[in-house]
Amino acid sequence: MSRRICHIGDGEAGHAVLEYVWSSFARYHSSDMRESDYRLIMDDRQWATVCDLLQGYLAMDDLDNAVRVFRDRRMQELADSCLPDAEPTPAPPGLPQGWWTLLEAAYERLGNENGLRRIYACYIVTDRLPWSRKASDVPDSEVPRHGREIDHDYYVRKLKTLSGEHWPEDVRRIVRVHQRYYRDPMFAGRQLSYEELLRSERLSDAAWRYCKVRSHPRYSLLDDAAELMEDMFDVVAEQHAEEACNILLVPLRDADSSILKNDSPELVAQVIEVLRKCQPYVADRVCAECERLYGMYRHRQRLRGELKKLMGELTSGATGVRVKE
Repeated sequence: MSRRICHIGDGEAGHAVLEYVWSSFARYHSSDMRESDYRLIMDDRQWATVCDLLQGYLAMDDLDNAVRVFRDRRMQELADSCLPDAEPTPAPPGLPQGWWTLLEAAYERLGNENGLRRIYACYIVTDRLPWSRKASDVPDSEVPRHGREIDHDYYVRKLKTLSGEHWPEDVRRIVRVHQRYYRDPMFAGRQLSYEELLRSERLSDAAWRYCKVRSHPRYSLLDDAAELMEDMFDVVAEQHAEEACNILLVPLRDADSSILKNDSPELVAQVIEVLRKCQPYVADRVCAECERLYGMYRHRQRLRGELKKLMGELTSGATGVRVKE
């Protein structure tokens, strides 16, 4: 007597595979993924075979191996693309994550919780952002991925729901593997899913390591480094406030930075926001920056007016700040 297999997860990968298969042969749409739908694609023995083959091909038997193989293949593809006689890489199926989605569907069908946890974790580490689904008559496949509304927290939420009591263990594993293979910003810029994980779990030390290397002048422009720190400031500042403020305040000392481009209300508001954000941690430096900016930009009345207000607030709780007309 064979053991009954019950699928796990929300069935989204299986639904994507079903849509892909049936769109090639018939008009078929399903609002949810049911157990019987998996059998419309393959029987359980075939699902198990697909799982074994793809798990080996993608090295998904272990998160560390999977991330290493994915990174190495991407780097090899980049190197091969520079060769005039490079062989084209075989195209994966037209699924949200290619072969990964098919393996994810197999994990769902076979009830492989550990496999699903690994693949969600791998999506987060490698920044495999999901395709968004829009309430529209236009199929997802016809909408360019760039420019879509992307939910950066999508796989973090899915993994946390699935992991249950294993969530702290999965978070530690993701951070460890990310720092091993995706620390270098030359090959990995901003990774938005990982940033969401760092923020949601308040991982200040890991967030500072992530931001520190990506804010180095060798890899990043001042404005880009400040933008990253703006997004990550709350969590980084829990343990590394002074270092975070140093990065935020650097563009205020560069007359060519975008934040000091003109006296528009939007840019002035950004300047004041940066100063207010840093004031609780480096008050003396904020006071000095206010005085310096006030004296330097004598023809920017809006900026000077807002700086004067801020300096007035600061002097109510401290001495030594003077407004020079």
